[in-house]
Amino acid sequence: MGQFKLSNLIEEKLKGLSPIQTIMKMAEEQNIIAMGLNPRDVISFGGGWCNHYAPETLREIYREIVEDKQFFHRSGRYSAIKGDYKLREQLCYFEEKIYSVKNLSVDNIILGHSSTQLFHDILRAIVNPGEDICALDPTYANYINSVKCAIPGSHIKFIPALNPETWRYLEDIDEPLEVLKEYCSRGVKLLVIPIPDNPTSQIPSEEFISSAQEILLDHKGFLVLDFAYKALWFDDMPQCYSWSPFDKPNIIALHSNSKWLSSLGRRLGWVEADPYIISALEKLNESTLLSPDTMHSIATARFLEKTLADNSLKQFIDETRKLYRDTAHFMMKCIDRYLGWRYLKPMGGLYTCSPTPNGEKPTVFVEKLLRETGILLIPGEGFGPSLEYGLRLSYGPLCYQHDLIEEGIERISRYLDETNKN
Repeated sequence: MGQFKLSNLIEEKLKGLSPIQTIMKMAEEQNIIAMGLNPRDVISFGGGWCNHYAPETLREIYREIVEDKQFFHRSGRYSAIKGDYKLREQLCYFEEKIYSVKNLSVDNIILGHSSTQLFHDILRAIVNPGEDICALDPTYANYINSVKCAIPGSHIKFIPALNPETWRYLEDIDEPLEVLKEYCSRGVKLLVIPIPDNPTSQIPSEEFISSAQEILLDHKGFLVLDFAYKALWFDDMPQCYSWSPFDKPNIIALHSNSKWLSSLGRRLGWVEADPYIISALEKLNESTLLSPDTMHSIATARFLEKTLADNSLKQFIDETRKLYRDTAHFMMKCIDRYLGWRYLKPMGGLYTCSPTPNGEKPTVFVEKLLRETGILLIPGEGFGPSLEYGLRLSYGPLCYQHDLIEEGIERISRYLDETNKN
């Protein structure tokens, strides 16, 4: 097909492997085998996914849908462009009961295929091609290609968060806030922050988030809070979890079923925002999606209705938080015991980050480590300049297998001992 020329977007802007493609391909079984490794011997700290079991109530609801011929038939129909009304209604109750979000209505919510698709549409609804957006450094690697695809000619302007020298996160909020002000004065009108963050699992202070929201409001800009990991906070619940677009009209909350419901492949996301923004996203939903998934919407609505009524949902969320908090603490103990690396103490989410040993380039280190030990880490280059010599380690996929976390960290330690001898 080489004689056929594709678009400049594909041929130029998206040429080569993106950070996300690199991560996914490194973990593919075919790649593992091609390196001469047995996939069963590989321990992966690379996965950007959770691994807890979805609630049994949710599974039972899907079974009810599938086993009822007429119900299953109805689940294959188009939903409204903004998504199933009952689910949007239940999401309002969910946000109020679990996170104390006040004054949400169905007019504040639109459903979509996923937070990935919806972020793409948020960009197109707010930002013109050639206008830049802001993100913290480091940040979710997929934002970079989303910007390339959604708003051609635009770029991400990074705001410093992780200090690669001290390995501390937002240790002084004055400088990054001044950087944000400067970018806003040049026309930037969108800042996106994952909370908790991917790749660092940090949660910015309330002072920082509130100040950023006010700066953007002063410049008629928007703060997008990417809540893909919202249900996985570890200690005190952040105040921004209860923010409502009713009180803060420049807040856009981006949500996904992927992490909290362990529904990575059952794709469904939603946005909470001022009705003016929801109306704009509805126009885009019509051409990019047309109809959010009806079956997943029905199942999620029924699940929320049942578990909010019997109070089992809060228990599920609390148990899930504890599972990942305990797993994160176990990984930190192993790093302290076997490696002595610096790392960011997770405040939620699925990850931690460490500098590469001996200042080695992450991609080189990760490839050698995988080939020699069967341990997969993720190189940090794709997450932002501050991780140019950093690594992301995920404990999420091993939440039920702490023994593999210890074995994996031990293997890294033995590998480093051998290489340092040589």
